[in-house]
Amino acid sequence: MICTVPARFVKVIAKAIHCLAKIGDELYVEALPAGLSLRTVNSARSAYACFLFLPDFFHTYELNAESGSSSQDQQKCKIALKSCMAVFRSPQMMDKSVNRCQIRLNMKESRLDFILNCRFGTCMLIVLTMSVCYCWMC
Repeated sequence: MICTVPARFVKVIAKAIHCLAKIGDELYVEALPAGLSLRTVNSARSAYACFLFLPDFFHTYELNAESGSSSQDQQKCKIALKSCMAVFRSPQMMDKSVNRCQIRLNMKESRLDFILNCRFGTCMLIVLTMSVCYCWMC
């Protein structure tokens, strides 16, 4: 899955991740035909939150269906929310400093990439490794 978030919506993604971090410790990312789903559940499994970003939210949204019937299982991952919050440290500064954010879910290499294209031509690549996830609780 590859999606590109335009500059005006990078702050929205950042605030959503910060909101999810107040509830849980792990971020469940799922690329669906209906859009990108970001979910979390607290440690007691008593609170749950989900943000679904529709494909129209993104500048580009490409869902890589890789091998037939099990393509739904291949587009899910779990990462630590603390590492994801490091990507979006300050949501207030995101809209001023970031021109575009590209999110890549690479299942073959078990990683989630954030590519931030910033002002003055600088580009930041943040690679987050996936946690092992045997079952989905949310």
